[in-house]
Amino acid sequence: MSQRSKVLSLITALILAMSLVLVGCNGNNGGNGNNSDNGDAPVKTITAGVLTVGSDCDYPPFIELDGDQPAGYEFELLNAIGDEIGLTVEYLAPQNFDTILASVASGTKMDVGVSSFTINDERKQLVNFTTPYFDSNQAVVAMKTAPYTKAMDFNGLTVGAQSGTTGADWVRENLTNAGTVLKEYNQASELMAALNAGDIQGAFFDEPVAAEYVAKLYTDSQIVESIPTGEQYGISVSKDNPELLDAINKAMVTIKKNGTFDKIFLKYFPELTPPSLGA
Repeated sequence: MSQRSKVLSLITALILAMSLVLVGCNGNNGGNGNNSDNGDAPVKTITAGVLTVGSDCDYPPFIELDGDQPAGYEFELLNAIGDEIGLTVEYLAPQNFDTILASVASGTKMDVGVSSFTINDERKQLVNFTTPYFDSNQAVVAMKTAPYTKAMDFNGLTVGAQSGTTGADWVRENLTNAGTVLKEYNQASELMAALNAGDIQGAFFDEPVAAEYVAKLYTDSQIVESIPTGEQYGISVSKDNPELLDAINKAMVTIKKNGTFDKIFLKYFPELTPPSLGA
């Protein structure tokens, strides 16, 4: 072989090797909505390379809008999960809370729903849930000038909860006096505004969110009682996409082991102990 042929052969080999490296680093399998997950089953998403998220974006400190951009614990958690899987996380415009699970179940609009969804049997009939990432209870909030001292004091009064939530469920199951009126609101911010305006006497919703509202946004109100319901939050995924559910669960274990999960959790809840996530 001539010297020129040897040089050309070497250049060809180098180009082939470089192209193989580039292919190996590309997590996008093209326009078919699938993403490679380190040799695991392909991860299907509605848009290739993108994890499309539905949320009400109105539940601080879990998820809220900072200007026109989402922020909060769940936002940072989803970004970390997306990075681990190799997906860009994109949020839809804020959704009504009580429509999100149905949209996730359809698998046509959003890949996952993240709005502090309590995992329960009724919801598990519609969607799958990831490993729980937060433990919570319910709480009832009233104005500081009100005379109430416990949740059952609101039996027979007009109270409020966010539509489709376990807070609304608790009211229906426990405040059974015929005079009890439950008003339901699309957003937690609307619920607290109604309490502040005197339209309702008590607001029932998740304790960590209630604590955030009374500490920072509605300081004339207070938590009357924490209700020990022992709830756990999970990310909702379509039953038709078990590969995505598995990828998210694996990513959660990985970011737990490398410290990312605890760092995000303690940023928002420094007084709490992060869950183990099975890691």
